[in-house]
Amino acid sequence: MSLMQIPRKIEYALRAMIHLADHPEGVARGTEIARDEQIPKYYLEKVIRDLMHRGLVRARRGPGGGYQLARPADSITFKDVIEAVEGPITLNVCVDGSDSCALQPACRMFRVWEEGQRVLLKIFSQTTLSEIAASRPAPVRRASVPLAAADREAPWPPRPEQ
Repeated sequence: MSLMQIPRKIEYALRAMIHLADHPEGVARGTEIARDEQIPKYYLEKVIRDLMHRGLVRARRGPGGGYQLARPADSITFKDVIEAVEGPITLNVCVDGSDSCALQPACRMFRVWEEGQRVLLKIFSQTTLSEIAASRPAPVRRASVPLAAADREAPWPPRPEQ
């Protein structure tokens, strides 16, 4: 089954930016972002370069250096990040503002694509990094209970009772 999905490049850029929003006063090293967000380091560097070029991230050199947001997290939207790495957001070619669709103006699907584009842009424009960073779930605390000797030696999978 084929899926309509967001490209990895966008997902990685958003994860990296949310990571930076989680550290508003500090600086995050590329290796830390790559590890914590499970982004291949090579790919992260390419994405960070695009984000820096668009003025969303800045690099700090030297000891204690790394990356940080170039603007406050509440002023950076998903739309800003997506467009920094992929260009303008377009649900379908007919809503990209050009006259490239030969089926217009008679296309009966145009209204649906146009509404989908409007809703998508609205959501991405209204969702800020600070909003997502604030929604971070609390870490799960697990009691550290030593296993009894019998539990450590229990076979897996369990043997049927005889």
